[in-house]
Amino acid sequence: MFIVLSKAVVSVLLGALALLMAFRRPVIASFLDQSRRPWLLIFWVVLRLIPFVGIYLVFGFTPQSDVANYYYPIGLSAKALEVPYRDVVNPYSPFYGFWMAIPLLFWNNTKALVLFLTLIEFLAVWLTYRTYDGLLSRGERLFRALFYLMLPVPFCMSVLSGQEDVMLWIFALLAIVVLKRYNNDYLCGLLLALGILSTKAVFILVLLPFFLLSRRPIPFMAGLATLGLPVFVFLYLKTGVLFIEQPLLEGAYLKAPNWASVLHPWISGFTNFELSIWNYAGLLISLLVGIQTLRLRGQHDYRTYFPLFYIATFSIMTVVQKNAIANYAYLFMLPLVVQMLDFRNRTALVLLVLFNILAAVHPSFWWRIGQPYYQSVSEILSRPDYMLDYGMELFIIGYLLYLVVKAQKLLKLPYI
Repeated sequence: MFIVLSKAVVSVLLGALALLMAFRRPVIASFLDQSRRPWLLIFWVVLRLIPFVGIYLVFGFTPQSDVANYYYPIGLSAKALEVPYRDVVNPYSPFYGFWMAIPLLFWNNTKALVLFLTLIEFLAVWLTYRTYDGLLSRGERLFRALFYLMLPVPFCMSVLSGQEDVMLWIFALLAIVVLKRYNNDYLCGLLLALGILSTKAVFILVLLPFFLLSRRPIPFMAGLATLGLPVFVFLYLKTGVLFIEQPLLEGAYLKAPNWASVLHPWISGFTNFELSIWNYAGLLISLLVGIQTLRLRGQHDYRTYFPLFYIATFSIMTVVQKNAIANYAYLFMLPLVVQMLDFRNRTALVLLVLFNILAAVHPSFWWRIGQPYYQSVSEILSRPDYMLDYGMELFIIGYLLYLVVKAQKLLKLPYI
């Protein structure tokens, strides 16, 4: 339980500091706006690099979980120019291993992967900061970047867990900017193809709705095909259908929290969530919610409607996928802070921080109490840690549904 307690203490401290900072936002934003220092780099050094050095180099901790079990062997395989899926088990997209191989070329250690992923996150923050130039003041953009970096979910997922989910936002953001700012449908398609080949299968939930956004479908599909088609043919010739089967296997596991884990104690007698049909139902619901959110965009600027679409899509996905875990909050936390969050609403601020604390701690807590998948309400009530776990699950799921509703509500407001 040391990991759980460590994450809990760090998350509560970061959450408290983030709240205190939010209550002083006008003063801090004004100071950041007036000072011409490289603040984003300073934020990264203080909130990512120094913790990394302390945890992994000074105290000598070793990255565990996905970093050790997946990223490292997949990266080593790519470094040796082996074929993904055939030569190494890979639940991610085919190019993912080659991204992981980059830091291993310089430092053959799992710690290099965590450091590299903090740099990937820094790139996401910088791109978002640049994208909102002209829509938000410099001080406001810097403050939101700082607030994001202090939240428990980004900190724990980046520094402590070495998660890669923020990569999806990078490719999605680049694609929408290229499409709407530069009107380049072909390059948009190319970037989306690179995105789905570099990250994981759920990126399809971002890719497909772009068919609604593209005004020139032929160049758009040509961009997708330029990269996607040869990779598909190569993988089929080399691996058969392993490149489809291995990512799908990850979706077969029952995890928590999601609608299956929350509902199962109440309806386990007549519902079998182990059936694969629930995976496809979840993906369809996620896709439909995303498309519906886009249809509400009206005359809103793409920097308003696209992040809300992205937040709604992955919030509902985290609810309806039976293998979803709270880690997925990392997928959309950056656009949520930069675009959706209203710092004047203190209730929303407190709820966001509380959600971050619980989402950062719950995966480790759930794992260390035996990954319970409750068969009945009486099982939940049989142990205090089960009751705590189920209470956390209910709050996390409730907040995710709140985000879906809020995103669509904001798009219904008149364009200013």
